Amino acid sequence: MVDDRVVEIPVYKVPKSIQLTEFREELFETEKGVFILKYPILSAGNITKISRTVQENRDRYLAVLSINDIVAKIDQAVQQWLNPDYRLRQFAEILIPRITGYDSEMVRLELKRYIRMFRKKELLRFLDEEFDQPAMLDEFRPRKTGGMSRAFGPRSIFHVFSGNVPGVQIWSLIMGLLLKSANIGKTSTTEPLFPVLFAESLAEVDPLLAESIAILPWKGGTKELEEQAIAAAEAVIVYGSNTTVETVRELVPFGKKFLSYGHKISLALVGKEALTADHYFETIHKLAEDVSVFDQQSCLSPQSVLVEEGGAVSPKQFAQMLAAELERYHKKRPRATLTAEEAMSIQKVRNHYHLESLSRDGISVFASLNASAWTVIYHAEAGMEGSPLNRTIHVFNSQRLEDDFEKIALYQDYLQSCGLAVSPNRLFQIAELLGTLGVNRIAPIGEMNRAKPGWHHDGGFNLLDLVRFTDIERNLELDLERFDPDVE
Repeated sequence: MVDDRVVEIPVYKVPKSIQLTEFREELFETEKGVFILKYPILSAGNITKISRTVQENRDRYLAVLSINDIVAKIDQAVQQWLNPDYRLRQFAEILIPRITGYDSEMVRLELKRYIRMFRKKELLRFLDEEFDQPAMLDEFRPRKTGGMSRAFGPRSIFHVFSGNVPGVQIWSLIMGLLLKSANIGKTSTTEPLFPVLFAESLAEVDPLLAESIAILPWKGGTKELEEQAIAAAEAVIVYGSNTTVETVRELVPFGKKFLSYGHKISLALVGKEALTADHYFETIHKLAEDVSVFDQQSCLSPQSVLVEEGGAVSPKQFAQMLAAELERYHKKRPRATLTAEEAMSIQKVRNHYHLESLSRDGISVFASLNASAWTVIYHAEAGMEGSPLNRTIHVFNSQRLEDDFEKIALYQDYLQSCGLAVSPNRLFQIAELLGTLGVNRIAPIGEMNRAKPGWHHDGGFNLLDLVRFTDIERNLELDLERFDPDVE
């Protein structure tokens, strides 16, 4: 266990040859001791030097490792995180709830589940999903059509991490390592710690591997720092709001690889088969968890649910029972404290629909008392709405799910995941309709926040979209044979 000494934790990771000199500190007093988080104060010159150093370190070591060696080293770091007594895991479980305001038990459970996605067997599946031959990242490999091909990742990647959901930052970082890229990650002020701790785990496994990684915190929109990081990188990956994405995009020169993951909305569809007397309670319980985990901050969390008529409970009863389940969840794992702006957004939505319910039938608002802990808004007609998050969800009545996709289509540009609970014989028709609208992930209700390795994030590839290929044509191989003095 962490003892009661004062523990200083750098909230950054740079190569050992880099010496940063200016810092600010933030103190957290916890039941497990006093922690001082140390943040560097960075200059454009720092970014330039760090970028050059991680690239040089990558060229000397990471670039010549085999993909199997890289996977094995990541797995060794992950295995440490599966030990409840691991020092860095304990730091994360103590400090991330304090930094973010999320419930400590929720953080513990979700981090434990999430980190398991990056074990060796999962990473191998992930690579096989995107490459016919993952060894193409190591050497030229034969193609079925003849000739040879080799995949090259970027020499370096600049990642702009979001901070709304703890842990997800390492997805992008690990993708960069699998491509043998040097990685500079800019953390969010809302959760800057976890990627640093994971990078330290990699350093414990292989210090030379970690020398090609830098994790740095600075305020988003600091143009002089971001310009330097972008200029030094061969590829840029941005997670965050649409405003963040567009701000960074404006700084990226034409022709430089740029991947962005901006604002998205997810939904759930519940068929009457999931609302029989045997199933409705479990369905509602699982949906409440999808809504509540990390307070709906993930793009994977549902903001609307269409509930089909014909079950043992009506869609309105479903909404009432979902409200009761959200209340139980809140008592077990309270929602984080909101900013004044977040609380006002929820109150504004509540007031809007309260007033609407007075002027017409078909709208009901079920809300937590004396606080904005959770909100369920019932609509007697089919539709879809975004929500102000923080455990706020719309429940829409559907006579038949397959007939209501025109209402969902209004959000086509923003759709991401769909939680689905219907009979098996309806799966492919509904999946076809969802895919046509742009939904790129269909998952069980209760698992919406837990994307699996190989998921095509926002409909694209995680690795292939970043690599370039060099092909050796078959006829060149044949032509060069004539220069072999031993060939007759």
